[in-house]
Amino acid sequence: MKTSKKALICGILAAISLLAACDNSTSSGDSEISTPGNFVNSPSSTDSTSSGETSIPTNEEVGITSSKPREIKGFEGNVKPVTPKEGDLIATFEIEDYGTIKAVLFPEAAPLGVENFQKLCDAGFYNGLKIHRVMKDFMIQGGSKTGDGASSKDAMVKDGEFGIETAQNARNFYGALCYANSGGMNSTQFYIVNNKKPNDIKTEFDPEVYKNQIEQGKLAIKQAEDDGDTAKAETARQNVQYLQNQLDWVNGMTDEITKKYTEEGGVYYLDGNYTVFGQVFEGFDVLDALSEVMVGDNGRKEVSKPVVPIIIKNVTVTAYDGTEPAGSSGDSTASEPVDER
Repeated sequence: MKTSKKALICGILAAISLLAACDNSTSSGDSEISTPGNFVNSPSSTDSTSSGETSIPTNEEVGITSSKPREIKGFEGNVKPVTPKEGDLIATFEIEDYGTIKAVLFPEAAPLGVENFQKLCDAGFYNGLKIHRVMKDFMIQGGSKTGDGASSKDAMVKDGEFGIETAQNARNFYGALCYANSGGMNSTQFYIVNNKKPNDIKTEFDPEVYKNQIEQGKLAIKQAEDDGDTAKAETARQNVQYLQNQLDWVNGMTDEITKKYTEEGGVYYLDGNYTVFGQVFEGFDVLDALSEVMVGDNGRKEVSKPVVPIIIKNVTVTAYDGTEPAGSSGDSTASEPVDER
């Protein structure tokens, strides 16, 4: 069981790497954060030293921080069923040959993220761009300026990019609208979670395995620092911080959050490391149809590139006036897949 869960962690972070909006100087399919597999084979991950005992560095000594999910008074996010109310900001995605997806935005949880997205939409940034990555039971991803997943600093807030914004009740449930990021910085790329399979968190997630991987990672950081390899130390530090955030956010789940992941699906292990700035409430049939398209190798040994390009006709953000019928992310009839292709 322990070994399989260690393998699960490696697989999880390998999958997460596809959400990176990668720098042009690197392979656009690789995250700048390595997987825990590097820790397992690291010379510093042994169980003993010449004196017979290994001293694990503290988080402070290696620059790792623990985080408690941020509570926002009165903000229910996407933990409760999401139905738009008058005045809510609504993002409408028009996908050529597929239809429309609508999402409520969460300025309370991600003020910079929502401001940036609205400005990009108003400027027509997304018009004609592609959904360049599709992975069934995980997510669809788009918004790359070059169409191949390469990162850019085209955000319309800060200096073209901005940091991750998180909140306790903004989670990676099925239909969550989120930012892909590169090295923890958001810009223009987004993803929508398409996994409807139940998340068996109690079986899959073993805190002790995570704690062990974090300890090994801290040893790797310290070893790299002792060797004067600052680049390697920073890569290991980012990796360990990822794991620490995952551990903190799973430990911080309420019973209600755990129950929703179990019943409605999502990708719980992304919580704490990505900005969730909205939730789909209408167009689940379109999301499901997009998730079923034929995909091929994207040139980086990842089977995720749509064989037939998926074009974003446009994305708009408007205030909901309460006059249009609206589905709900918590309404089972709204989330049933309908194949209209």
